[in-house]
Amino acid sequence: MNNETNNINWDNSDLNVLKPYLKNDLFEGIVSKKEYLALYDADVIEKNGCALICIDDPGTANHSDSKVQGFDDVIQIKFWDVEDPIAQYIPLSDEDGKVLREFIEKNKNKRFMIHCVAGISRSAGCACAVECITQHDGDVYSYKTSHSDVTAFERYHPNWVVFDKIMGR
Repeated sequence: MNNETNNINWDNSDLNVLKPYLKNDLFEGIVSKKEYLALYDADVIEKNGCALICIDDPGTANHSDSKVQGFDDVIQIKFWDVEDPIAQYIPLSDEDGKVLREFIEKNKNKRFMIHCVAGISRSAGCACAVECITQHDGDVYSYKTSHSDVTAFERYHPNWVVFDKIMGR
């Protein structure tokens, strides 16, 4: 890994947490919560023209206002990284999927910074929905039969239930 990713010297950081991530014309980044906080604290996130989607586990506190300032729009949402209910662990609800879709549609002309706890599954499922809505006008067939920067990136393993709920499926 290049230790100068995003002009940050990661030598003094936990390299098991900070990994290469997708950054392109649509995404400012798809990262873990710890990566997001490190990037935010280093002031290397281009917040202007960017919408922030924070996904966390239920029962955890939202980011303080000081950790989300500067973004054009912010949503903080909580759901478990599961595809089916397992005891108290419930996947993204239809209602919260609709809320996320409305947020994405409202901000579809912006770039997105998305994080979840690990930056691998929930955030990637949400990022796939962002690609589908912004690049394919919400046409799931067109999206699924086209190239995706998210699914092509080896780090990500999208939670497809998250994608489906956001897409209203």
